[in-house]
Amino acid sequence: MIKHFKNYLIFFIFVISSCSSLNSFKETYQNFLPNSQTYFYVVQPGDSLWSIALKLNIDQKALITRNNLSKPYVIYPKQKLLISEVDNLDLSLESNSSKQWHHPLNEDFQSSNIDDGWIVFKQPRGTPIFSIESGKVEVAGPDIPGYGNLVMISHSNNYLSIYAHCDKLFVEQGDEVDRGSIVAQLGSTESLLPLLKFQLRKDGIPVESDKINFIF
Repeated sequence: MIKHFKNYLIFFIFVISSCSSLNSFKETYQNFLPNSQTYFYVVQPGDSLWSIALKLNIDQKALITRNNLSKPYVIYPKQKLLISEVDNLDLSLESNSSKQWHHPLNEDFQSSNIDDGWIVFKQPRGTPIFSIESGKVEVAGPDIPGYGNLVMISHSNNYLSIYAHCDKLFVEQGDEVDRGSIVAQLGSTESLLPLLKFQLRKDGIPVESDKINFIF
């Protein structure tokens, strides 16, 4: 027993001596774990928690919880964020098809196409855009590159609605909005033509368009 303990002690002393810091020791230790599946995202200049969550199709709240971040949730370039098992956190669940949502354009406009989980509506510039449900505005403006003027609204049960390439915005970050309230006008910011790219997310994952029940 003592002999085995000495062998383990010598092994860990060797590992620690080869590491320049506690962090590097932790990373080295992870490599010795069987079937270790630890994935990190390296923060890039201009990133925000919302843009990372949008890019990786994960939930921002889960990302915050997984990395033990505290308000005001400041991140910085080259920071490593743990993203493994983010979708395994205990988040509330609800059937997508059982929920009825207000149509984002308040008209029986048919979508032009479905693009990687986004529903695209090609309509004239200035067409009013409505919040599909009551909630809190999390993003309002050109905060996430590639989406133009963007409105992002969080709803109950961990739903999130996103309205991209807007023209004029009628809400600001932190506003509480009602179901069916006008939040923006359809536009072409960072787009070649006027359109609305809409997406509904549940626990950070895009909801399939055929499972979204719009009413007017």
